[in-house]
Amino acid sequence: MIRDFTLHTKHCSLYIHVPFCERKCGYCSFYSITDKRGVNSWLEAVKREAESYSRHGRINLSTLYIGGGTPTVLTLSEWESLMSIIRDNFDTSSITEATTEANPNSLTPEYIAFFQDNNFTRISLGVQSMNDTELLTLGRIHDSESARNAMSLVKSSGLNLSCDLIFAIPGQTLRSWDYSLRSVMDYANHISCYQLTLEPDAPMFEKYGGDDLNGVGYKFYRYAQYILPRHNFTQYEISNFAASGHECKHNLAYWNHSDVIVLGPSAVSYVDGVRYTNPKTLAEYSAGIEPVREKLSPRESEIELAILSLRTRFGVLRKNLLPEIERAVSEMPPDLFVITPERIALSPRGMRLGNYIWSEIMLYAES
Repeated sequence: MIRDFTLHTKHCSLYIHVPFCERKCGYCSFYSITDKRGVNSWLEAVKREAESYSRHGRINLSTLYIGGGTPTVLTLSEWESLMSIIRDNFDTSSITEATTEANPNSLTPEYIAFFQDNNFTRISLGVQSMNDTELLTLGRIHDSESARNAMSLVKSSGLNLSCDLIFAIPGQTLRSWDYSLRSVMDYANHISCYQLTLEPDAPMFEKYGGDDLNGVGYKFYRYAQYILPRHNFTQYEISNFAASGHECKHNLAYWNHSDVIVLGPSAVSYVDGVRYTNPKTLAEYSAGIEPVREKLSPRESEIELAILSLRTRFGVLRKNLLPEIERAVSEMPPDLFVITPERIALSPRGMRLGNYIWSEIMLYAES
């Protein structure tokens, strides 16, 4: 794999997709497999791809994020191999945030010690709910007690903790949603709230795919916007709330349209205005099939930057906006936005109607 750019003179972010899970969750449409016999071929392919980026020298990293899948299904020996690949190809001395995802049932003190020894600063824990019935509906492999134990383990370690929660789960109530939110508040300094969405390939789709989950989800999302700020969690992005100073720097790199190298099957990198989409399966990725390369035009890049930036409370600089996008904003209800002479950002109500806003922007941009 040959990339036609050099990155060793600037900083970028690195994401590595670990495509292995102990069991597939009922709602999941991300690429993952439960057969771990492919770990060695995955490591070899990750190494090969990393070397294709670093052929001119080790690349300076600002953030690191290991996601999945479930990274904590890797053994500590496999983790050592992965960290060696990272250190051999990337300069990690300037990393300001290093995150790994984990599941409550597989996070142990031994993993915590390893992450501390390797300078990780943050754990993103897939809690999803603190209600055991809802966890069973989602097909999660853990229960609420193991989630609480894992959160306590991270908090006592001194690492920052982000917790993922899902709303609009069939059978979920505002009372159970409130309980999940309040439970993770006791441990986390970052909370991600995602609406349950079911793609046709998700195991839960056959049973629940016809339900109006969008209509159900609105009240849960609005309640999160109500309760979390009252406990010092600021909504800094459509799905994310953080205590002051604990916004996810890695995710902000995506929303600011910064350079992000992504390694692994079904992964998409964005570097120097070029998007690289890797093969979707481990078999294709391990075989060395080349990523699909897409060079964005300046106009496409400006449209994408506007939409991504509008995901955040910081918004987009007006000097960077195309006239068509500015016009689209001016013709939508003003209470959807917070507008200053320098920036345009979404209001809390605008956050709730983000899909509508982005679709309107695309219509104007394409006209």
